[in-house]
Amino acid sequence: MSKISLRGYIRDIESLIKQNHIDEAIDHCKYILKIFPKHIDTYRLLGQSYLENQMYTEAKDIFNRVLNVIPDDFISHYGLSIINEDEGNLDAAIWHMERAFEAQPSNAAIQTDLKRLYGRRDGVEPLKIRLSRGALIRMYVRGELYPQAVSEIETALSEDPLRLDLKVTLAKLYSILGQHEKAKSICNAIIETTPYCYEPNKLMTELVSEKESGIYRERLIEIDPYANYLTQTIRDTSQIPEHAIMLEKLEWSPPEQEASQPAWAVNIGADVGPEPEITWISEPEERVSSQAPPAAVTR
Repeated sequence: MSKISLRGYIRDIESLIKQNHIDEAIDHCKYILKIFPKHIDTYRLLGQSYLENQMYTEAKDIFNRVLNVIPDDFISHYGLSIINEDEGNLDAAIWHMERAFEAQPSNAAIQTDLKRLYGRRDGVEPLKIRLSRGALIRMYVRGELYPQAVSEIETALSEDPLRLDLKVTLAKLYSILGQHEKAKSICNAIIETTPYCYEPNKLMTELVSEKESGIYRERLIEIDPYANYLTQTIRDTSQIPEHAIMLEKLEWSPPEQEASQPAWAVNIGADVGPEPEITWISEPEERVSSQAPPAAVTR
């Protein structure tokens, strides 16, 4: 097998999906997850592959697991909107598409899809999408209007306490504002129910002593192996050279019909017996509010 960096492998799988080589992409994702069982970028690509193959049950499971780690993940929310609409759950489809819109408000395709979903619900499509509270919060954060963002988040959480993404943002804002005990309290509450949520674990490595930070750092490395090379001066994994994490690349070929071995094992000529389980990231409870959605905020 040839060696490849983990990031390079992810780019190759992205290309396979774009070229509609979905079965190959799925096998490569599962192969990586045997080595790095909680690598979040691989999860996302596996969810995309399942979605492209219209394997909606599998895609829904994976996307929910991604949101367990990155609650505002654009691709997962968009994918879950498509799946929920197919299942006839229009409220959930709208909820997830609204989260996708908040992540990419200038995305014309998302705007079109959200208008269409509103039209299905209300009988008429709106001419434009009004600014949601989540979008307003993001605007305040980008403008460094942190107290205003905190106030909006507190209001939003009183209306929709299932917004894990807003809880994560609130913890980050409290940290920025120097209210470290509040930040730690929110992080601990999030980690108690979703232990692999990335940002709270990252914040805790910065807010507690080095002696106490071990468990949080271990989780970050499981989610993104490049985090093993973070330092006091290098705080972002994008700054780590991609060759820091190398692995052998699966030599893929289409599996034979009725193969007795799992596809990834057939492809490397291995007789491994029953396919071993991947230690999946746990799936969160569905976070779509059962209450009526709050009205959009106008400014």
